[in-house]
Amino acid sequence: MKVFRLYMDYDKEENFLNNMVKSGWAMKSFFLGVYTFERCNPGEYTYRIELLDNLPLTNKSMEYISFVTETGAEYIQSWGRWVYFRKRASGEDFVLYSDLVSKIAHYRKIRLMLGVVALAELTFTINMMTSFLRHGSISALIITIFLLGVTLFIGCGAIKTLELSRHL
Repeated sequence: MKVFRLYMDYDKEENFLNNMVKSGWAMKSFFLGVYTFERCNPGEYTYRIELLDNLPLTNKSMEYISFVTETGAEYIQSWGRWVYFRKRASGEDFVLYSDLVSKIAHYRKIRLMLGVVALAELTFTINMMTSFLRHGSISALIITIFLLGVTLFIGCGAIKTLELSRHL
């Protein structure tokens, strides 16, 4: 089964994946907002998502992924610096952050990444808007509106992450 969803809130994405597995659907892969699920026993797994400091193929990231899998978790895949893990439900919690300081640091890392991407998108939006104003091209207007939507979507994610980190 395939499901299309876009998230800028990693907690909501984790909740979505864990609710799907409670319904008997385990995430098999992810690409451009499309989650692919396969049948499983309801509640068989717990999913966790992490934003790595570096791309997954760096030594530091590979060591971290190896560390997590040594705890019994399964590495599902990565998407950019995001990595997806799952662990068979065993009655004990599957947590990646056992203390408040590391959880706050994780939220800060997410907020910084989203903020940088939102600023880059805003730059593209302003450039496209300038092109529209100079040339009056309908396609430039459509692209400007699309980029503005993407910028707002990502910016809202950064703001939401800031709010979440303040409430920890």
